[in-house]
Amino acid sequence: MDIKKILIIAAIVLLAFIGFNYYSSAQSQKARAVRVAETEALRNQIKIREIDQARNTQIQQDREELEGMPVAAQKIIATKESQTEGGVEYQDINAQTEDRAKLDDVMDRWSDASILASRTSRIALSNVVQDMQSLRREADKLVVTPCLTRAQANLLVGMDSELTGYLKFMADSDASITQDIVGKYEAFAKYYEIVKKCTD
Repeated sequence: MDIKKILIIAAIVLLAFIGFNYYSSAQSQKARAVRVAETEALRNQIKIREIDQARNTQIQQDREELEGMPVAAQKIIATKESQTEGGVEYQDINAQTEDRAKLDDVMDRWSDASILASRTSRIALSNVVQDMQSLRREADKLVVTPCLTRAQANLLVGMDSELTGYLKFMADSDASITQDIVGKYEAFAKYYEIVKKCTD
């Protein structure tokens, strides 16, 4: 056999071997690309499921929180939510902080008025109660972020309970105001819980 034929056969075998390796490598890369794409699609599906699950959990927690509030607070929240523009999102944490400061300011002044009312005689109580009613109206007019609307509603319910107790006492010194006082403390406790959740 002549050397030329051997070289040609060797070259053909070498080219066939290179071609086969190139083809195998290309197929392997295609298969790897398909696996990577499938893995990425699976990861995206898992992420979407996790996001949906977190959203559903949050919705459930919000529903449970709302249902755990007094009926009066639920009505206030429903009214306030129907008055706000739909789709308004508060992305700025400063809005929450500023709105909390507004609510806390009213709450501080309410606490001062409450202390004053508790130390005032029944006959002289009407001026203090009028001031408290004015503070209640001021608190009701505040426009706050959606999260803090629930705190605001509980603040208003607590104020209403306390005012009801004082009005009963002013009308009759023997009137039972225990339920009103309990209602005030429960609503204010919920107010502080929600404020903390929204802004901390």
